[in-house]
Amino acid sequence: MNIYVFLFCYNEEILLPYTIAHYKMNLPSCKIIIIDNESNDNSVEIAMRNNCDIIKWTTNNMTNEFSLRDMKNDIWKKMNEGWVIVADMDEWLDINENNLQTEYERGTSVLIIEGVDVIGESEKEDLSDINLHTINKFVRNAGESKKLCFLREKIQNMNYDIGAHAQLPGIEGHVKYSGNRYINKHMNYLGLPYIINKTINRYNRSDEMRKCNLNIHYTDNIDNITKRYKDHLEQSVDFPTIIHKMNS
Repeated sequence: MNIYVFLFCYNEEILLPYTIAHYKMNLPSCKIIIIDNESNDNSVEIAMRNNCDIIKWTTNNMTNEFSLRDMKNDIWKKMNEGWVIVADMDEWLDINENNLQTEYERGTSVLIIEGVDVIGESEKEDLSDINLHTINKFVRNAGESKKLCFLREKIQNMNYDIGAHAQLPGIEGHVKYSGNRYINKHMNYLGLPYIINKTINRYNRSDEMRKCNLNIHYTDNIDNITKRYKDHLEQSVDFPTIIHKMNS
């Protein structure tokens, strides 16, 4: 069973090794392809050490959601068959190879995915004081309920819009959704120093996008970032609880 994981990257040296480990633990047969937007940290070196393929692309050191959308719609079309996962570095699809085999046997071509924000409490910017793989606090996030995983031989176009949500004209191909729902863990609110640094860096690269009314959730106001993080922490519930809420 071929499984291709396409991960988009810009200066992700902190999260990258954890994301690679997540997919290798859960999908040991997968091929990981890093789509690198000219990182100037150690991201590419880390990816190469972990036997990932690297594909370079450029947006001149600025965020460009339109270019990102187009890349997510096209980069996987070089593959002829197999399961495809198209994700940002902070999107961890909670699925294993047995799940994918079962869905294949059922004739599934697109997985139904529910999004959650994972809430960590690291006190260090590099997250070295916590284990990301054992965090048990979550907040539901419908914005992360994306069609991240599909079967290539059945799907011709995903037609992702900005943010990688499937929009009109809709998915093209033989579409059969999974009966089961799978979790997309959004690894964003992992600790206050981490989220402050990440949000400000993304704000600084998003001037042109803000003119298009995009990326407006990024800010350089530390008080606002802190409040947002603390609100998420206060609202978080443990994993069994959020799964129960999703199924109720």
